[in-house]
Amino acid sequence: MMQFGGYCRPATLAEAVARCSQAGTIPFAGGTDLMVKARSRTQYRDKTIVDIGGLAELAMIRDEGGRLSVGAAVTLTELLNSRAVRDTASLLWQSASHAANRQVRNRATLAGNLANACPASDCIPALMVLGASVTAQGPEGRREIPLRELFRSCEACLRHAGMQVRTCYFLETATKKLTLRPGELIVSVEVPKQPTEERSLFYKLTENQSAGMAVLNFAMAGSLGPDGRVATFRVCPGGAFPRPRCFPEEENPLIGQLPEQARFAEIAGEIARALGEEEQTLADYGYKSRVLPEIIHDGMAQIFCGIPMEGAEA
Repeated sequence: MMQFGGYCRPATLAEAVARCSQAGTIPFAGGTDLMVKARSRTQYRDKTIVDIGGLAELAMIRDEGGRLSVGAAVTLTELLNSRAVRDTASLLWQSASHAANRQVRNRATLAGNLANACPASDCIPALMVLGASVTAQGPEGRREIPLRELFRSCEACLRHAGMQVRTCYFLETATKKLTLRPGELIVSVEVPKQPTEERSLFYKLTENQSAGMAVLNFAMAGSLGPDGRVATFRVCPGGAFPRPRCFPEEENPLIGQLPEQARFAEIAGEIARALGEEEQTLADYGYKSRVLPEIIHDGMAQIFCGIPMEGAEA
């Protein structure tokens, strides 16, 4: 049984913003994580749930030329059924197809996946690699926030193995794990379209084949120039860092170079060194420190050299 203090379903976005500006309110669209937490905890008894899932203006995927705008009420299933997403943001499509299971995807939203801000999220790494942003609306108006500026560092999330919904320390992720201002809610996710020449890959490790939550994952994209040298490359691991990070973080040593194993090892080594800084944070650091550099290396070999990665989809 859900343990909420109140529930409202606003008729307009303006009404939703007004309600969310009041103390003790929590916005949600799909509620896949919130509903799980509310069954086993009493801390929501004084909270009013603001259901924005029925707002038609938030339920659209719009083509805006160089990018797609995905409304906050668009479910992952609707995202996967979108030809525009599959054709122009294939990395996002790949990651969303791995999220949880069909029943969850039928309710879960892309904006909610970001708002929950779990380090093991499947969609966050893909959106980071694509250079996505969110549009937030609140009492002070509307603003666009690059994803790299949206998340707060959440070391607590990595201190317990599994990062399951029931064990999440935070009841209100928007105030603890995001840089949203008081009363703001995400109204859409802005996703740049991928260049046609770019290759991309999403890879996920789980405890078993039926598990929905990633132990580790990564999203990766890159391209070669006409001369066969690396033109673009970026990768974002999930389940390893308290805040989403894209690598390389500084100057990209791959650009202009031939795609060689030594170059791949250099990027994998950079990630391994960064992971070493989280040794006291990660509950299962020993395993992740061994595995993450290896799968990043193998992913690069698939992207640039066409060497299939074990367990990866073609």
